[in-house]
Amino acid sequence: MNQLVPTVTNLDIDLARTFVAICESGNFSRAAERVFRSPSAVSLQVKRLEETVGRALFRRETRAVELTVDGEYLLGVARRMLKLNDEALDYFRTPPVEGRVSLGAPYDAGIFAIPTILKMFASTHPQVDVDVRLESSGDLKRQCIEGTLDVALVATDENPGFLSVEAHSEPLVWVGHRNGAAMRRDPLPLALADQGCLWRAAALDALDRAGLAYRVAYTSKNCQAQIAAVAADLAIAPLPISVLSRDLVRLDMAGGLPSLANYRVYLMTREGAGPVAEKLGQHVLASFREIGGRGERIFA
Repeated sequence: MNQLVPTVTNLDIDLARTFVAICESGNFSRAAERVFRSPSAVSLQVKRLEETVGRALFRRETRAVELTVDGEYLLGVARRMLKLNDEALDYFRTPPVEGRVSLGAPYDAGIFAIPTILKMFASTHPQVDVDVRLESSGDLKRQCIEGTLDVALVATDENPGFLSVEAHSEPLVWVGHRNGAAMRRDPLPLALADQGCLWRAAALDALDRAGLAYRVAYTSKNCQAQIAAVAADLAIAPLPISVLSRDLVRLDMAGGLPSLANYRVYLMTREGAGPVAEKLGQHVLASFREIGGRGERIFA
C-alpha cells in the first residue's frame, strides 16, 4: 500500500476496537465474533482503518496475522484509546455516589491535609456529605474498630491492621529557629503535642535514651502551636520534615540530637462501611499521592 498523508482528523473508536480484537485473537474470524460482526465486515473495517491512517497495518504476504511496524505502533495507541473510552463510559454509567460518610483524622494531618482532600472529593462526589472529626489517633482507631467511624487517618509507627493501608510517610525531625537560642538552653525547652501523640512519645523516648535533659515548655493539641513556639525561638519540636522553611530548620543533623523515625499515616476503613466509604478511602489515598507527586507540603 502506498503511504498517504491521513486526511481524516479522528480515529474511529469502533475501527480501533476491531483492530485490537484482531491482534489479540490472532485471526479475523475470532475477532469478528468478539465484535459481533461478520468476517467480511471486519475486513472492510481494517481497510477503512488503513485508509484513515494511510499506512499498511498487516503484512499481506503471510496467512497469519502479522503486524507491520506501523501496526505495532497503532496497537499500543488503540489500546490506550479503548481504555480511556471505556473508563469514560463506565463513569457515566455508574449511578452517582450519594449518602453520608464520616472521616476522622489526627489533629495535625487533619488541619493541613483534610481541606485539600475534601475539596478534591467534593469536585467528583458533590452529593456525598462528609462528617469530619479531628481527634487523637488512638481515639480514631478505636472508633473505626467499634464501627462508629467509617474512614480514619491514623498516625502510628506500625500498621494498625484491620482494613488499613499506608497513606503517607515522611521523616520526623527536630526543628528549631534558624540561628535560634532555644537549642542551646539547658534543659532543652520542648514544644510538644498532648500526651498520646506519636510525635511526643518518639521524641521523649529518643531524648531519654540519649540521656539529654529537657523540659516540656509548651503543650498543644496540634502542631500549629508547636510551630508558633519554634518560630518565636521559645522551644524546639519534633515535626515532619515538610514543615521546614527559611526560618524553621532541621537541628538533629548538626545539633547532637538523637534521630527520629519516619512519621506514618495509615488509612483505616470500618468493616462493612459500604461503597461511599470505599470511594472516600480510595480518594484519600489518591489525594495523598497527588499532593506528594506535586511536591506540595502536606503538613505545612
